[in-house]
Amino acid sequence: MPKTKIVATIGPASFNENILKNMARKGLSVIRINTAHIEPGYILSVSKLLNKINSDLNTKIGIMVDLKGPELRTGLFKSGYINIEAGKNYVISSANTNADITLNHDITKYIDEETVIAINDGKIHFKVLSVKDNDITTTALDSGIIHDTSRVNIPGRYIDLGTITERDKIFIGEGIKSGATFYALSFVQQKENVYDLQDYIYESGSSASIVSKIETKKGYDNIESIVNASDFIMVARGDLGVELPLKEVAMAQKKIIMESHRKAVPTIVATQMLESMVNADSPTRAEVSDVTNAILDDTDALMLSEETAIGKYPVEAVSYLSDISEFVESHKLSFSEPETIFTDRLAFSISLGLRRIVEGVDINSIIALTKSGHTARIISSIRPEQDIYAVVTSENLAKALNLLRGVIPVVVPKNYVNSNNIYDIINELSSKNILRAGQKTIVISGSPSLIFGGTNDIKVLNIGAFLGRGYAVGKSIKGKINTGNGSGNILIADSYDKNAEYTKFDAVIFRSCVSERIKDYFINNNITLVYNTEFSSNIMPDMEINVDSDTGIITYI
Repeated sequence: MPKTKIVATIGPASFNENILKNMARKGLSVIRINTAHIEPGYILSVSKLLNKINSDLNTKIGIMVDLKGPELRTGLFKSGYINIEAGKNYVISSANTNADITLNHDITKYIDEETVIAINDGKIHFKVLSVKDNDITTTALDSGIIHDTSRVNIPGRYIDLGTITERDKIFIGEGIKSGATFYALSFVQQKENVYDLQDYIYESGSSASIVSKIETKKGYDNIESIVNASDFIMVARGDLGVELPLKEVAMAQKKIIMESHRKAVPTIVATQMLESMVNADSPTRAEVSDVTNAILDDTDALMLSEETAIGKYPVEAVSYLSDISEFVESHKLSFSEPETIFTDRLAFSISLGLRRIVEGVDINSIIALTKSGHTARIISSIRPEQDIYAVVTSENLAKALNLLRGVIPVVVPKNYVNSNNIYDIINELSSKNILRAGQKTIVISGSPSLIFGGTNDIKVLNIGAFLGRGYAVGKSIKGKINTGNGSGNILIADSYDKNAEYTKFDAVIFRSCVSERIKDYFINNNITLVYNTEFSSNIMPDMEINVDSDTGIITYI
């Protein structure tokens, strides 16, 4: 599976057990429910189906409830639409029913002369000429048709429409009953919008994560403070492309991801990722390039909307995102790490130390023992090449961590609550075939593990039963023991014998010390050498072992 995570919107095309299972097998991480198109009861039905899929496939797919929020829209027209002609004047009002265009909110105190109002997804623009009472006199800058209840944008202006509607509250309540992991907040303009939703969710008894959707110019301008308040950031390029000139959207995406990444806040890139796959069974070359660039920009996740909600090929869309992600990641192994993280400098510094270790030592995986998920989030942000196994005791937390780049959540029994149980955890992971004898892993945690938040402890562990340890020169080797007469490729002897034929072995282990001349001999012949070795138990010919050259530790396989 790719390290980049995949969010898919559920809808008529994908609300099916077999389809969702196939999407899960292709790398699906989170299901998004767009509340703009559902009725009460829908979230519960999705949750019931997803719980079965998670149980059957042992996956940790979470639910993201995407709240519609308050919107600025036009009212109704006598004919269902109005034909706009560029250069003509039009009156826009929230109170005057005789106005050319009516609105569902009064915006007069937020605008002035020269303000530009965009309607119908930014296709038709009006410049404000004057504002009197509730009437706004404008001149049309474009020609076109505006239909009933069309979206209205006022780029760059803060418009106070509130944060949560009564309809949103219904779906928040249903999401809490369903165990929703994330709530996505639309049209975030300032950090106070995030606080409003957080307060309401906490007061309702949930600790779900907040995904702030950046889709207004005001939100983009306030990105730094919004990032500080948010758990995740979504680059919602659809409406952002209405509020910003189209030429600026790609650079805005890069800036949003960069600002989020430097504070260890994960990002999701959304809108029109593979839109052609609503009807086609493969994406366009431009879409593949777009997905590639989002990954290279360092996003944590990619999101599909109509492709999986109403498209003809929901499974194939997820499969293409997965395949593209794996290919890009295989060709760019080293992604950038934040220059600094302002939220937790200690954890960040320890995680940087971890990255330096894995760059210089042959590490197979990283184990993060975490109670709150904070440790896994920080490690994910430094972008190590290795998989990050986040060990938690909560299914809900596992689903939240499943949206972090490179993180694979693992749930263990709740009695694993302190650092003395580290080997119980290793055994648990080995029983799940996550860890295998002969591998080397890093364990990073708070101390004591899984009790308190914080990250302050790193251990390097060799997986397998301990056999002995010495001082190693050369590369790590796996093979069978040879005590002098067998066929094994790893010779074990008491001391160096100048008459022995060592070149037929991959590694030689001496119990005694050796001279620098002898070390050079083994180095020049590309033979791993371990000397001054002490064994903790008896050795047997043909026993399979692993010799770790970084630590000199010898383990059974």
